[in-house]
Amino acid sequence: MGMIKFLNDKICCEDDQSNGGNGDKNCLTQWEEQLTDASNDYSEKSAESDKAKEKYDNSYNWRDKLTKWLDLIEKSNEKADNIVIELEFFHGQVIEVCKNAECTSKALEKLLCQVKSIFDLLYTYENGEDQLKVLIAKLIKEINCVKDVKDQDKETAINCVKVYEEKIKMVCELQDDLLCKLIDALKCANLLFAYICDEQGLRFKLKKILDEFNGSIKEEASCSSDDDDSESYPCDAQAKKPQPTMPIDKSDYFKNTKSNLDIAIVKTDKFKEDWTKKKKKSDDALSRKNSLAEAIKAAKAAEGK
Repeated sequence: MGMIKFLNDKICCEDDQSNGGNGDKNCLTQWEEQLTDASNDYSEKSAESDKAKEKYDNSYNWRDKLTKWLDLIEKSNEKADNIVIELEFFHGQVIEVCKNAECTSKALEKLLCQVKSIFDLLYTYENGEDQLKVLIAKLIKEINCVKDVKDQDKETAINCVKVYEEKIKMVCELQDDLLCKLIDALKCANLLFAYICDEQGLRFKLKKILDEFNGSIKEEASCSSDDDDSESYPCDAQAKKPQPTMPIDKSDYFKNTKSNLDIAIVKTDKFKEDWTKKKKKSDDALSRKNSLAEAIKAAKAAEGK
């Protein structure tokens, strides 16, 4: 009963009578009014805290994306550098192969011409002078026609010439096979040069790849570092996702990603600090609201209401 009397007695609420007082309101009524104010205050501060938390979460997620992008970019840049080293070495070797292939092709052309000219000395062509194969046959015929020479001497001379004739025939029999092999070798040398060294060949393609790795830098859209409007931060992740250009470590998107990450780190920390402060105020308001609610509940229970 003492508790009920205390709650219904307005004396406990009259500490601030000099500031206008509370009229005829008792403590329970005043607490209920304070609870309404506390609830409104909590709702306001909770909404502010939630908004600050949303900004922090968005900024944190954006910072996390940029961190992953930059990590991927740096790893890609390292791999690209290694690829360039290997390609430059390979390109240098291909250039040497091209020099050797060109020399081989020219040498085979000369060899083919020399061999062909040797065979040309053995055969008589239409409207041409008599060559060795015809001349050796004529020589044997003329030896047989020589007078005042013993038959034994003629036979000895003819036998010597026939040995030479047989050698010539053996050489002639090699012509088709030898020339075909030389032509095949020259064909392979020319194909090697064409596939590796000519335009659109391996050397050309390797040079093009190297040019792409060391190509021009394209400007990429990025968040403005001068943009202090938190409503437009963070940037649209899909729109600002970096596209690779070479060389990676000199491209704008590499620099912009790193710059944006630095900005995101600072803003995320700022948003976190702001959210922490607002959350503390929200928690304090919730604690005051809950305290009043518990006090009112206890008071009503004591009154038997």
